[in-house]
Amino acid sequence: MGPPSGTPEPRSPPPLPAVRPLLQRRLPARGRGARVERLRSRRQSPQGSRGTCATRRHPPQVSCLKELVARVVQRLCERGARNVLAFGFALLDGARGGPPLAFTSSVRSYLPNTVTETLRGSGAWGLLLRRVGDDVLAHLLTCCALYVLVAPSCAYQVCGPPLYDLCVPAAVARPLGSPGHSPGTWKDLRPTRQAWKSGARRRRRGKSGSSPPLAKRPRRSVTPEPEQGTHRPSAQAHRGDSKPHAVTPARVAAESASWEGGPLGTRLTTAQPSQGPQGVPHQPAHPETKHFLYCSGGRERLRPSFLLSALPPSLTGARKLVETVFLGSAPWRAGASHRTRRLPARYWRMRPLFQELLGNHARCPYRALLRTHCPLRAQRPVAAPEENTDPRRLVRLLRQHSSPWQVYTFLRACLCRLVPPALWGSRHNQRRFLRNVKKFISLGKHAKLSPQELMWKMKVQDCAWLRGSPGDVPAAEHRRREGVLARLLCWLMGTYVVELLRSFFYVTETTFQKNRLFFYRKSVWSPLQTLGVRQHRTSVRLRELSAAEVRSQREARATLLTSRLRFLPKPGGLRPIVNMDYVAGARALCRDKKIQHLTSQVKTLFSVLNYERARHPRLLGASVLGMDDIHRAWHDFVLRVRAQDPAPRLYFVKVDVTGAYDALPQDRLAEVVANVLRPHENTYCLRRYAVVRRTAQGHVRRSFKRHVSTFADLPPYMRQFVERLQETTSLRDSVVVEQSYSLNEASSSLFQLFLSLVYNHVIRIGGKSYIQCQGIPQGSVLSTLLCSLCYGDMERRLFPGIQQDGLLLRLVDDFLLVTPHLKRAQAFLRTLVRGVPEYGCSANLQKTAVNFPVEDMALGSTAPLQLPAHCLFPWCGLLLDTQTLEVSCDYSSYARTSIRSSLTFSQGTRPGRSLRHKLFALLRLKCCALFLDLQVNSVRTVYANMYKIFLLQAYRFHACVLQFPFDQPVRKNPAFFLRVISDTASRCYALLKARNTGMSLGAKGASGLFPSEAARWLCLQAFLLKLARHSGTYRCLLGALRAAQGHLCRQLPRATLAALEAAADPSLTADFKTILD
Repeated sequence: MGPPSGTPEPRSPPPLPAVRPLLQRRLPARGRGARVERLRSRRQSPQGSRGTCATRRHPPQVSCLKELVARVVQRLCERGARNVLAFGFALLDGARGGPPLAFTSSVRSYLPNTVTETLRGSGAWGLLLRRVGDDVLAHLLTCCALYVLVAPSCAYQVCGPPLYDLCVPAAVARPLGSPGHSPGTWKDLRPTRQAWKSGARRRRRGKSGSSPPLAKRPRRSVTPEPEQGTHRPSAQAHRGDSKPHAVTPARVAAESASWEGGPLGTRLTTAQPSQGPQGVPHQPAHPETKHFLYCSGGRERLRPSFLLSALPPSLTGARKLVETVFLGSAPWRAGASHRTRRLPARYWRMRPLFQELLGNHARCPYRALLRTHCPLRAQRPVAAPEENTDPRRLVRLLRQHSSPWQVYTFLRACLCRLVPPALWGSRHNQRRFLRNVKKFISLGKHAKLSPQELMWKMKVQDCAWLRGSPGDVPAAEHRRREGVLARLLCWLMGTYVVELLRSFFYVTETTFQKNRLFFYRKSVWSPLQTLGVRQHRTSVRLRELSAAEVRSQREARATLLTSRLRFLPKPGGLRPIVNMDYVAGARALCRDKKIQHLTSQVKTLFSVLNYERARHPRLLGASVLGMDDIHRAWHDFVLRVRAQDPAPRLYFVKVDVTGAYDALPQDRLAEVVANVLRPHENTYCLRRYAVVRRTAQGHVRRSFKRHVSTFADLPPYMRQFVERLQETTSLRDSVVVEQSYSLNEASSSLFQLFLSLVYNHVIRIGGKSYIQCQGIPQGSVLSTLLCSLCYGDMERRLFPGIQQDGLLLRLVDDFLLVTPHLKRAQAFLRTLVRGVPEYGCSANLQKTAVNFPVEDMALGSTAPLQLPAHCLFPWCGLLLDTQTLEVSCDYSSYARTSIRSSLTFSQGTRPGRSLRHKLFALLRLKCCALFLDLQVNSVRTVYANMYKIFLLQAYRFHACVLQFPFDQPVRKNPAFFLRVISDTASRCYALLKARNTGMSLGAKGASGLFPSEAARWLCLQAFLLKLARHSGTYRCLLGALRAAQGHLCRQLPRATLAALEAAADPSLTADFKTILD
């Protein structure tokens, strides 16, 4: 239980049941030393027991509360400890920072810490100090994690290491064959009171004999330590507040180190994990597809710095290769000093095999193998200069991608030439590995292979080079050999195969095939990229920086974000993606605190713009930010229209803007943002905090957030802040940890930052630097919000009364107008087709549609697509009935695509649990309120919408089953898969009830508007339709599913059953027939 809060309450409430699991963990002993032993001796000494009652109740208090807290903060800063109490404080650095903090000699405050300030002035904490004394309270603040409960269901942390750091690294794999889980996980946490009682029992037992104190945790330093590993922040910027994900120290350090441990100019470092005994391989990394994505360059060759190319084919080179592969040594570099160490006998015997491997690599004709297995199509004669920009040439090049089979045959040929047969051990092992290679390149964008999958069905006994002597060996030795072989396979897949793909192919996803990967030979991608750069330079007016300008910027150390440009193939061309996440020198981002600070300021600007958008919704005009906004606006509009008698005829207009991001005028955008921020007028207060919560499945999730306010609505202290979060947001059952707090974020400085990002945005293309003179980059965290603000200003000026009796919606750059006035619809269409140059807005007629006749002469150009007056009108993945205004989902985007390529199935060691989590998360996303709202849609439409959701879920179920590792068939555990299908129906029905609160949906006897039996029937029908096509795989499930559906048919009324059968009519699901899986 946490200490008393900032208010003078001598007694705090008991721990809330929902938050208690997060507060269970007891910290390891840290920094106790002689003071704790002295406290124990006082409790055990006869003199202490003979003391008076007053002495026992009131231990000696030497310092006041402010002095004690200051002394604790100074001690924490000197140790470099990560403690919530010391956030915002740092040691004085010479003359920097001004005078020291009161009651300290060498500590300064560079950011406010409201938790510490509350503690220093709290009467309740002062009472606690008088009761327990200096030593005990100092020990609690230094070595323990304490929390203050905030009703109704949350808490905030007062001191101790931040809660999100107290976890087991999820990225570290367990040794192969080791059962169970590592100690200290969240599952091992005990209730707080139980931990306190058990600690008291240990202290009582300590009278007869006390155990030695636990080892201290390694300290962290605030000075650079080049010989130690540093958790460096990822170069990827977050889109606003980070999404909740699993807690790992690497991720935590990546997102919070710059704001918790010290001010600008300091760096937190952590000691490397100690390696195991000599000769035991370290844990292999997971081969991931992201390691070979987007590797551009015109030359098809291996890098000279690649390990196999840099090492000579000798015993010395073989030794260095063995050390790198098995012992985790740093990759060998020519000319660098390397300390030689004694090689264990196990690896000493491997040198001849790896010498042969190096020789095979030196003789391997990689380019000839590439031309043989991935040939290029016959080239046409050299084109004229004006034909180089022909769109038909661009389309021809886009079609010249190599198939996964061709890439696999190339990799197979290289591996067969590289790896000696003795290293495989047998043809069986070689075939198993090649099968995994084929699987690896067929995975999606975010997939990876685990060492367990690589070792599946590999025969360790076939590898003679693993055996020191013939005969049987203990189980421990066999597991050790498994680990050695696993390390070799992970290196072959994660280093050698990945290097081949990086060196000879440009691998990317596309806009039309979800996460499926396409492989372009670099000799094909290089002219493609040249055409894309030429088109992009024309559309956004890039100005090349001279060498002198680049040199002057480097000398001035201007903190300008330098973005990289890449292209995404689409059916008719290339889509430019200017990614501000990739910064020049991003790999060493942690070393340059100025760039890191600038990245944080961009996120602050994003938070401030969002704050102003929430305060003044009119700024965005008709913009909607997601399906929830669309549902609210459409729901109100439908009820308003249906209240009219007779119902008017409605005219629909859909307009897509051509190159919205690239065409925005920068001067107009600067004017719009100036009206939002109002420079020289506003000052913002920014609080950075972390939220740690425990999910229903028992997983701990954390997310980093920013809260912006002004002095008018500022919650000054953490208790008021957490109370407001619980009132205004969905924060429940969580622990809040304050990271930093700023009271002087001036709008003028934020506006200057915005101007520098817009007018001085540097793009790196092919080794050259350019300034973008028009538009904004698509890859920025600010792009969508800036585009919405600009178009919102355009709507207020050009269409002030267009929403009268109608509805105007805009999802970024996709407009939808629904109005009963034909002239208003025609005027709106005419304005956007002719264009609005001052806002860079011009309609793309190929994606523009109406449901009324339009003449070419009326627009001055080709007429857009004209649909019937009564139709299903498509807009942003929705199908809108122009007469009834009912809404359904548009599944045409799934045509000719693979479901397996559209989802990433994290298999891991428990694929069944991963399947459930993945399917249910996707189900929740698809069950939008717009499709299940019975006030907007009729019951028959909701039947059809739910059936299509279940059918798509059945396709995803099949895709996940196909990706199950270790050849696990469905027949081994049919009960599990039947339970997944049953839970799918129950969860979808629960979401239906949540979307229609206040309505009575079902009653006893399968009666009512929408009984639960109807949802179960639709689910069974959808899964039977899909799984029956693969009867060989699901034969063990089909009988049980048919029996369950037959039982439901006998329960449901005839009218309901007829409506369900009509909703499941095959003619309504024609889009699903073209899905490739």
